Amino acid sequence: MLWIHSLRLRSKKVETRLKAVRDLASRHSPKAAPLLERGLCDENMQVRAAAASALGDPDFADSCPALIRSLHDHSVTVREVAVLALGRIGDPEAVEPLIAMLRDEADSVRNCTVIALRKLGWQPGSTEQQAVFDVAVGNSRAAAFAGTAGLNALMTELKHDPGFRRRAAAEALEGLDDARILQPLLIAVRDPDQHVRVSAIHDLSKRACSKVILTLKTLLRDPEVCVRIAAAEVLGAQPDPSLMPEFLRLLGDINSQLRLAAVRFLGCAAAPELASAVTPLLTDPESDVRQAAAEALGNLGQAAAIEPLVVALADVERAVRAAAEAALIRLDPAWIQSEAAKRAAHQLQECLKDRPAWVRSSITRIVERLQPQSAAKPEASGLPGLQLAG
Repeated sequence: MLWIHSLRLRSKKVETRLKAVRDLASRHSPKAAPLLERGLCDENMQVRAAAASALGDPDFADSCPALIRSLHDHSVTVREVAVLALGRIGDPEAVEPLIAMLRDEADSVRNCTVIALRKLGWQPGSTEQQAVFDVAVGNSRAAAFAGTAGLNALMTELKHDPGFRRRAAAEALEGLDDARILQPLLIAVRDPDQHVRVSAIHDLSKRACSKVILTLKTLLRDPEVCVRIAAAEVLGAQPDPSLMPEFLRLLGDINSQLRLAAVRFLGCAAAPELASAVTPLLTDPESDVRQAAAEALGNLGQAAAIEPLVVALADVERAVRAAAEAALIRLDPAWIQSEAAKRAAHQLQECLKDRPAWVRSSITRIVERLQPQSAAKPEASGLPGLQLAG
């Protein structure tokens, strides 16, 4: 009857060839093995997978070499089935080929390989094998402690699917100090998965160089806001003047975290002329941005910022008022006697219309100090007696 199955395996119909493989599998006869091995070469993936599954029966243990060849099949499904079939056969000859499959590009194949190797009772025999196995089971953190062997396994994992695996590998690489990591990370920041890009960006924060800065600079325009934020946070710590135009652009970003990063970066620059760009952020919708803007203006040392900072003393948030107060003292300890402060008096009076009571009381005290008659009693410092933090 085998000759009938042999003819069916040559049929042009996939369903016929598939049925022939299933019928041969049900015979559990070693004589059917050569025909099932022929099925491993079928043009249809379903037929090849069915043949591989059938050959996983211990009755076909002699077909181990044929299944090992199927580990290189272009179909992920066939490789999965072949790996599991080798695990069921239990032939020690399959161990080394299966160890190699721990590096397969498909996560599902690597998962099947772990199952098969465990069925075979395999234990890692070297640091490298342990690292590759740890990565395959999703324990990337453990691989990070395996030295060079772990480094190689993690760098390979950055190329594999799914995205969460690549992200775990990128996060595990963060604590390693090895120059070889740089190039894989520069590739990872272009990963299609935004979370992988973010993890790679944070890894690069400890490896700043001209190539890293240039790469991260382009990510300030990434379509995903979380990637732009990560790039801005890392680049914000770099005193690189070439980044100035990008951070000036971010002052107008719709995302408050990006505006905050931009204000902080610009506030650390030794460029007083930036004050005019930062000043509008004193009226930002977000209080942490307003606070950062006040602090930045104090750092930039531009006297033109005194007037808007005086107006910021009417902010509804205590932290913003305190930052404006500190900035004014840095710019001019006697700011309350300045013409700029007096020009701000009218705007402060307008603020009395819509501020809470505790803010209005502070505004009133400031306005009173700005009146002409108070010029006869100058103070060495404008704010200590105003109690703006109330």
